Amino acid sequence: MALNLADLNEPQRKAVLHEGGPLLVLAGAGTGKTRVITHRVAKLIESGVPADRILAVTFTNKAAGEMRKRIADLTGGTGAAVWVHTFHSFACRLLRRHHEKLGLGRNFTIYDEGDQKRTIVEAMKILGLEKEKNKAGMYVHIISRAKDDLLDAGSYEIHAMTSPDPARQTAARIYAVYQRKLSEAGALDFGDLLLKVCELLRNHSDVRDYYQKLFLHVLVDEYQDTNHTQYVLTRTLAGLHRNLCVVGDDDQGIYSWRGANIRNILEFESDFSDAKVVTLEQNYRSTARILEAAASVIKYNKNRKSKTLWTEKTAGEPIEVRELPNEIEEARWVVARIREFVGEGRSLRDIAVFYRTNAQSRSFEEALTAARMPYVIVGALRFYERKEVKDVLAYARVLVNPGDSAALGRIVNVPPRGLGKTSLDTLGHFAREHGVPLYEALKRAPEVPGLTPACRRAAQRFLELLEHLRAQAASRPPSAGLELIVEAGGMREWLERETETDPEAAGRLENIQELINASKDYEVQLAEAGETADLARYLSEIALQSGIDAYDAATPVVTLMTVHLAKGLEFPVAFLTGLEEGLFPIGSNATPAGLEEERRLCYVGMTRAREHLCLTGAATRRLFGTVFGNLPSRFIFEAQLAQGGTVMSPGPAKPLPPPRAASRALAAGARVGMRVRHPSFGFGKITETSGSGETAKVTVRFDDGRTTKLLVRYAPLEPA
Repeated sequence: MALNLADLNEPQRKAVLHEGGPLLVLAGAGTGKTRVITHRVAKLIESGVPADRILAVTFTNKAAGEMRKRIADLTGGTGAAVWVHTFHSFACRLLRRHHEKLGLGRNFTIYDEGDQKRTIVEAMKILGLEKEKNKAGMYVHIISRAKDDLLDAGSYEIHAMTSPDPARQTAARIYAVYQRKLSEAGALDFGDLLLKVCELLRNHSDVRDYYQKLFLHVLVDEYQDTNHTQYVLTRTLAGLHRNLCVVGDDDQGIYSWRGANIRNILEFESDFSDAKVVTLEQNYRSTARILEAAASVIKYNKNRKSKTLWTEKTAGEPIEVRELPNEIEEARWVVARIREFVGEGRSLRDIAVFYRTNAQSRSFEEALTAARMPYVIVGALRFYERKEVKDVLAYARVLVNPGDSAALGRIVNVPPRGLGKTSLDTLGHFAREHGVPLYEALKRAPEVPGLTPACRRAAQRFLELLEHLRAQAASRPPSAGLELIVEAGGMREWLERETETDPEAAGRLENIQELINASKDYEVQLAEAGETADLARYLSEIALQSGIDAYDAATPVVTLMTVHLAKGLEFPVAFLTGLEEGLFPIGSNATPAGLEEERRLCYVGMTRAREHLCLTGAATRRLFGTVFGNLPSRFIFEAQLAQGGTVMSPGPAKPLPPPRAASRALAAGARVGMRVRHPSFGFGKITETSGSGETAKVTVRFDDGRTTKLLVRYAPLEPA
């Protein structure tokens, strides 16, 4: 049966029917980019391209799963062989297949951020920098960004040697030892997955030639979020056939802090002079008023490709803007407004509250709890990050890879077996001194100085347990292996004893059972695809999960999340909160590029709303025990001025930033009819004045017809 393209608009059809060569699809928010990608893949298969010679890459497991299902539905199942992956899962697949080329064990472990920090601390101890271990998180970030830029430890050291910054030189030393510790543990971190696969393709021409010939078409979703390593990987894979289709929106590039480079999408046409560009501008998600407000914000960015979103939907409700006295009142107003929406027939699952920083969730949690309104925080503690779940998985990691010292250190005394912190420190010191993994130190416990005879016996019993578990779990599916760990490893018996004194122990047992249930579901999914699950593969899948992957849109609860996590989602009702100068845009983003990214982030938050958008901020907010006065975010002005509205600036509160000299002069002589200039809004005329001194306000009608009310003492206004 021929693929039906009747439900596509004309630009979407052009993208789907593009025959070959480089293709850039600029897909504005809500314009159906996933529909374009999946239909394009289905059309390629219909035209004779073998499904297993198409690679489609996206950024989250959730998005990859949805894409896989849509392709299968469109192709009647023949598209099941398409390579649909996240960048990291694709890299993991290639590295497991060609591990020997890089000297890796096939069952390498993937370290998460917690494992990375522990390994960094170990590296710092080796270098005599233990007193600075509180900076481990900073060094994790530095090393991760270096890997995003395709800099291994040796390359980073060369850069650091020419830098006058001693911190970079220290980071280079830590990077080198950290990488050695990873190698000893048979482990890779997230950055390594992409760095190593690029190394594989660069240094092994046979592997590179194979995959360049294999993939006749490469499609990349969310291209604006790619970093340099992903850029190089994509270009390499598409280097032979040049059938590279990238889809994205430069207005939604919000991840520079984790290495993304928006230039990758902005300069695609420079990279491929023969590229065809298709722009998707018809929005199927939001009302016209929401689109107008969002467009009014994003147009202030200079580094962007021009696009004008439009919709056939009605104008819809006006954007609601509210400034509340403080963050507590802001949360209470949001909850009261949610109650009104529910009274009008909305489900709680229709409603989301977005904020700029995780710390802002507390006031909303308290207000929702007081109102007895159920909610979920997306991106908070993930199921797989719960202690008891990580303990069971750490056992599994050691069974698969005994060299995984981070996992072994976690469970050496779980359940308690007489190998506490002092014993672990002694074993760790021996391991560092002799350059061996922790597992080897345990084997050599009889010769480790400082261990008591009881500790040596406990170490021997623990090793015997691990060897027994490894022998039994080797031939079992993941769920059976996990059950063996819980039962034979003594965890169930231990937690059942704990329930007598610890009321939370029963919940931990339930979480462990849920982990086993999830592993059974995983086995069923692979069986349906004709594949077999093993423990190593299952652990890789778990390690590659992201915070958004667990989000369930069907659960009837209010959704709380940061704006960063909201990208790719949509809700009938969205609250974008904390819109205050210094918070959103966040104060640290003082550079022009930083401000443009903050504006893109605001645009992303606004365009999540389908029918109703509420923008809120607080006149004062308590930070670190001190109450600060806030000016409304410039994004509120930019959004509301598009619709001729006004925004009240907050009354004075202490401490406030010092007033600008120009503003003091204006406060003394502001009068109706005076011409003024605002750095963002341009020239305008004062149409009304009120108050005096610190509370003096002016209403300004700007030359483009927009009107706003400003607190003169702090507004960046100057006489024109």
